[in-house]
Amino acid sequence: MDMGQLVLEHEFAVPRPALWAAFIEPEILAEWFGPEGWGVHLDTVTIDPRVGGVQEFVMHSLEDPTQTSPVKAKFTEVREHELLVGQDGPHEMTLSLVIELRVELFDRPNGSLLKITQGPLPAEVIEPARAGWESSFTKLEKVFADFM
Repeated sequence: MDMGQLVLEHEFAVPRPALWAAFIEPEILAEWFGPEGWGVHLDTVTIDPRVGGVQEFVMHSLEDPTQTSPVKAKFTEVREHELLVGQDGPHEMTLSLVIELRVELFDRPNGSLLKITQGPLPAEVIEPARAGWESSFTKLEKVFADFM
């Protein structure tokens, strides 16, 4: 099976601490995480942003709530307002692979840059994963617009 990495960047018109909070504050994460058509119930979210801490939640289809996609990651690197690295897995979708998610935050003149690196992923999953993240970013932009 061909494997690869997803790398994508997105600029937000908010400071790094606001972007950081979107990944570590359960109330905020539950508002935006998951592609359009998917949601996260706040009562499924546990986040302990430290090395060895966990990030757990369950995404569910809004159309069919029996369709779920659990996330159960352990943080391996944490630098406040700069870096979150977590490992999720093993999962059935990836034939028991552990997937690493790297979230990097950088200052930009009009806000901040988010860089996501995720993998290894089966090659055929990379573009759907990219579309899912980009859809999630649209939801996050709306959260920032509503609360900033």
